[in-house]
Amino acid sequence: MKAASARSGHVSIRRVASVLDGRSGYRLKAPWGHVSVLEGGGHICELNLNECDGVNPLWRPQWKTIDPYKYNVAKHSRTYGSLPDGRLLAGIAGHNLSFDYFGPPSKDEVAAGHSTHGEAPSVKWQFKSALGTSPATLHCRALLPDAQIKFVREISADERNPVVYCEETATNLGTFDRPISWNEHVTFGPPFVQSDVTLFDMPATRAKTCPASYSSRPLLKANAEFAWPIAPAARGGCLNLRTVPQAKFEHYTAQLLDPKLKVAFISACNPPAGLLVVYLFHRADFPWVGNWVERFHQSHAPWNGGTFCRGLEFSTTPFAMPRRQTVEQHRMFGETVYRWLPAKSELNVRYVILLFRVPTDFRGVKSATVEGREAKVIETGPHSRKISTRVKRFL
Repeated sequence: MKAASARSGHVSIRRVASVLDGRSGYRLKAPWGHVSVLEGGGHICELNLNECDGVNPLWRPQWKTIDPYKYNVAKHSRTYGSLPDGRLLAGIAGHNLSFDYFGPPSKDEVAAGHSTHGEAPSVKWQFKSALGTSPATLHCRALLPDAQIKFVREISADERNPVVYCEETATNLGTFDRPISWNEHVTFGPPFVQSDVTLFDMPATRAKTCPASYSSRPLLKANAEFAWPIAPAARGGCLNLRTVPQAKFEHYTAQLLDPKLKVAFISACNPPAGLLVVYLFHRADFPWVGNWVERFHQSHAPWNGGTFCRGLEFSTTPFAMPRRQTVEQHRMFGETVYRWLPAKSELNVRYVILLFRVPTDFRGVKSATVEGREAKVIETGPHSRKISTRVKRFL
């Protein structure tokens, strides 16, 4: 670990030579824990709460990753797969950004060398620490040359409370308006994710399962609408999507968040581990959440039948598909499925990550709100216990 590049109060920012698989990145460290970001792809790959024995809730792939900008089809396709997925999967970890489209590129775009989920999760990001600020802030910057977009993320950690603040700005460097998808692809993994144990919540209303072509081993009925979290099973009956069953499968469902909310959330909780993770964001920025599970299903490289993870992806876009199809879909459940980034203009979003130590009998999250300088979480179930933390006026 190299010397600190910034320090403010009790929060430090350090460049770390090996954050994941020998890949370099930056770590914001506070008395309560830390958050880490990779240079390759800009992925937020670690969230650490000291009270929970250092359990990182974010997904760490079972394969050895590399920085995605080093991916070469001839050299790495056998290990990570060919385009369009190979470059992304070579470096994926934890919370990655899918931008400026969500899903695979078109056939013609693949032929032109593009990869899944856009340039953002595959390019090398640049970092700079803000000296003398309180709290200390890490400036992360990615230039997307083909999209002609500059993307900036500013991350700061609260000095006293386990709270991480993220502000992101996308600037269109081109002279044309662009239809974009903006997807915060948050993926959780073992040991935090356990079948029938870890609880996943969101304030969703209407939802829909994926087409039959999505998976060769479907757990859910294809193209079916449902009310979160009870979804129709492929073989009859229903499944509660708040937990993950013990089976080999992959599925994806798209959820519309409650239109009445100003601030929405996603949450994941492992009660035996005592750890709860909550993301808060403006519902107007991200009206959709993609719910994705891979459980020992995909047998090709790099999955090799050995991966278990679950994503809750707050997004402008419900389903991962080529940009043209997203634009042609236009709306789903009356809600738009993409945003416009006007020529020579910028868009800005904010979200907050909260980490809580919870009782081992915690039942998950019924609601998560921000009132003044307090973030408040209400438990699901008859107890309806409240947990809260101080936050700055950010959302």
